[in-house]
Amino acid sequence: MTTLLKNRKTTLLFITGAILLLAGIILWLYTDATIQNLQQILQDPNLTQDDRNKAQGSLDWWTNAKTTLYYPTAITLITIGLIALLYVALWAIIQP
Repeated sequence: MTTLLKNRKTTLLFITGAILLLAGIILWLYTDATIQNLQQILQDPNLTQDDRNKAQGSLDWWTNAKTTLYYPTAITLITIGLIALLYVALWAIIQP
């Protein structure tokens, strides 16, 4: 295998790892921001009962989805991205 081909695979793995890491972090932050926004909406004393019920239902859904879907997915993406980046870093150190 030529050095150029090895470098392309390493570069592709690095880019993939960085994208997965970034996607996981963005998913984590987006979920937190959405929940905080809904909590802030519920603090508004001028909300009608219908709007309050809608916001509370949405908050409940996002809180449940956070623990069952979004956080596990984000953690998986972050972990795979970090492993890929670590592999590339270790491979670069080991190569002569």
